[in-house]
Order: sequence, then C-alpha cells, then structure tokens
Amino acid sequence: MGLRSIDSPRRRPAPATAHLTDSAGAVHILTLKPRTLIVAVKSNCEGCKPFVEDLSIEFFDWRLIVVTRDSMLTAADQRPVWFAPELLDALEIASAPFFVALDGAPLNVVTEGVVFAPEQVAREISEF
Repeated sequence: MGLRSIDSPRRRPAPATAHLTDSAGAVHILTLKPRTLIVAVKSNCEGCKPFVEDLSIEFFDWRLIVVTRDSMLTAADQRPVWFAPELLDALEIASAPFFVALDGAPLNVVTEGVVFAPEQVAREISEF
C-alpha cells in the first residue's frame, strides 16, 4: 500500500554538529554527516524499545543515533541514548517517537516520520 508515517516530509537544512550528553552527564560534540538516521525516543514508548534494546538493528549504510529529551538510563548491553534537546529543536522534532534522515551536501533532512517499528523506518529511508 505504500503507507508512510507522515504525509509530506519537509526538506530543510540540518546542523553540522550536535552536542550529545551521555548518561553520565558528559557532553560529546558529534559531526553530523550524510546518511545519518536520528531516532528520537521516549521511555514509555513500545515502538522505541527495539531501537534501544536490539543492538543488531542496522539501517544499511546509515549511521544510527538514538536521542531523547528525557533522561533515559540504558544498560551496558543496550544502544546509547543521548540526551539532545538542542539537536531535536534544531531538527524541528517536537516529540518522540520520531525519526529524521540526514543526507546530501549541504546536509539536509531528506525524510522524516513517526516511529512505529525498525522495519517501517527502514522502508521509509530505503529510497534514499
């Protein structure tokens, strides 16, 4: 059927860097590059859990970064969840669960949508 999680993604500029805070409170500055998938999660979201708990989830040649506005603790055997409210604001992500795919030069949001499951996100970014 070709259903999408959002009717019409808005292509817009993405920042070149992100300030990400780890669970210990240390701030890391990350250079954002083409083919970066940013997934915003929240602690009470069932569809978000696989992005945190399943380390085998990969998105072809996309670099996956999981971020939140909440303080979320993750176990050693889980994917890091970075506290990044400034990045979410810069990418115009109002709430989780949501994803944006960054690509191109200059770097842009090329698609975006609500997160339901890893397979759905993979399908939505597959055309890029």
